[in-house]
Amino acid sequence: MAMKLTTDEAKYLIDMMKNKVKDEIIDFPSCKGKIVFDVIGEKKNDLFTVNIDRKGKNANGCTYQGRVKANNQILIRLDVNPSSVHVNPSNGKKIEGTHLHIYSEKYEMSEAIPFDVNNKDLFDMCFEFFKLFNIVDVPTIQSQIEFEE
Repeated sequence: MAMKLTTDEAKYLIDMMKNKVKDEIIDFPSCKGKIVFDVIGEKKNDLFTVNIDRKGKNANGCTYQGRVKANNQILIRLDVNPSSVHVNPSNGKKIEGTHLHIYSEKYEMSEAIPFDVNNKDLFDMCFEFFKLFNIVDVPTIQSQIEFEE
């Protein structure tokens, strides 16, 4: 059983500057699909995994997630979906639309805060998430242009 992180430990890991592990070109999913890649922190054993998960064909929703590679502990997750509703268990507060989960010792990943997407598309939100997870050197992410009429 993995040891539970403290809120301070999680904040330290989120705030740690991270760089791409390898020089690669990654295609951002244009519809349903998932990409996964690793980033490295200050030491070679500070490894993290980033997931970008699109749900449904040409869906408006996407989940961005930063995890500790060694134990899969999620540290931060951005749920982009204009029609979603998240209810915080601590107070029953409803958050409509896009929201951000940041690990805490008390609530782990169950609490969220509203997140303003500033009219960015899902591809641009990817780079907002990289800033939140403090990834300073990312792999090349290329957008798949969608042609729908």
